[in-house]
Amino acid sequence: MKHMRYFYIDSMVGSLAGLSTALFAGLMLLNSCGYHLVGHGSEVGAIAADIKTISVVGNAERSLLGRFRQHLHSDAYAIVTDGDVADPEHHAMVHVNVPTPSFTPSAFSSAGVATQYRMVLTGSVDVTRQGKTIWQSGNMQRRGDVFVTGGPTSIEASRERLLKDLSKQWLNDAVSRIRSGF
Repeated sequence: MKHMRYFYIDSMVGSLAGLSTALFAGLMLLNSCGYHLVGHGSEVGAIAADIKTISVVGNAERSLLGRFRQHLHSDAYAIVTDGDVADPEHHAMVHVNVPTPSFTPSAFSSAGVATQYRMVLTGSVDVTRQGKTIWQSGNMQRRGDVFVTGGPTSIEASRERLLKDLSKQWLNDAVSRIRSGF
């Protein structure tokens, strides 16, 4: 019985080693053809080391773009307005695409009155350099619910708090993806 147990453990270790080798080879094969799990980045992140200035533009709310600039701040590059680009070869543009969030009823009472609303904030970020897209985040989505427990003023206040929270979460996710390159 003792020898059977060792044989079983030996075969499991051999199977795990074979599985990990196959997985590694598969990932290397996918990576060699340009496939990446999220976006397509590099070891230094989405903003290359030779970039000296960046501009942050997009259709997001002005306050979100301002917070985005603050979170993206780095000693490696300066954040400038699009018109202040002195050296286009060492400049990148960060495009923040965040359409208006959806706010739809998601639960109803037996009388058909909405008792819960779902807010979904979806957006994406891409980095361009000399007119060519060099990195894309893919869709990033944050969602949350507002429960109807008061009048319109209470619902609107809850909606504003939720939008603020979802915007913070989305912003952190977007900046993290840019910094990691994935």
